[in-house]
Amino acid sequence: MKFTKKNLLISLALFIAVVLFQWIKYQTIQWIPLSNSLFLVSLPLLIIGLFGLVLSKGTFDFFHYSMKKVIKLRKRKQEPDELEDNSSLDALSKSVGKSYQSILTVGLILLALSILFLWNYLL
Repeated sequence: MKFTKKNLLISLALFIAVVLFQWIKYQTIQWIPLSNSLFLVSLPLLIIGLFGLVLSKGTFDFFHYSMKKVIKLRKRKQEPDELEDNSSLDALSKSVGKSYQSILTVGLILLALSILFLWNYLL
């Protein structure tokens, strides 16, 4: 995860959007609705980011490899000797890239703000 200026600006823009939404809807800024709204904004970002993290770590590489192998066997277009050539099978984790890191970082920043506002309310 990289806490770059771009990620901080995106987090700030989303935070301001949530605060404006709270101001328009409730005519005041309250701790609990603000914490809830920040959590609801961060939740999809965290789900997408964590899914990308799991894919990039190679969790589903064997499943992806075995499904490609089964599909090739079912088509029976190739000889069994040619099926042993694994050079054409790329790992799923290599195709994901690192784009999930920005999404995960923004989601974590918004989740931290949500927890901070909830903690402030409870104290």
